[in-house]
Amino acid sequence: MEVYREILPNSYLLILTEDQITAAEVQLTEALRVASRSGKPSIWVDCSQLHTLSFAALRVLARTYRRLRRRQVQLVLCHLGNESRQLMAKLPTALCPPVVPSLLDAERYCQHPHPLIEPQRLAS
Repeated sequence: MEVYREILPNSYLLILTEDQITAAEVQLTEALRVASRSGKPSIWVDCSQLHTLSFAALRVLARTYRRLRRRQVQLVLCHLGNESRQLMAKLPTALCPPVVPSLLDAERYCQHPHPLIEPQRLAS
């Protein structure tokens, strides 16, 4: 997997492409780390150039999504293929980042407030 980066006015875009690199998860983790430090309120991950994401890459995305939610940063996946959606279904729903059909939908999604942090439990 190769990761291309684009800094947009209100978001940070990562475009994932096919490649024969064996350390795909390492590249994805590093790209997400850089994006999360950009100060942008949202990160969009475009998967349109990928046939499928590995389960390990999906776990990286889920782990990052959980961490970013605590910081009020939105992580949104775009153009996720059917095979990747099936793999994502194996992860707990609450851990999965939202998936939208296009980058335009990602922009629309991020323009509206969404509860990013779970409500704190009340002491009984």
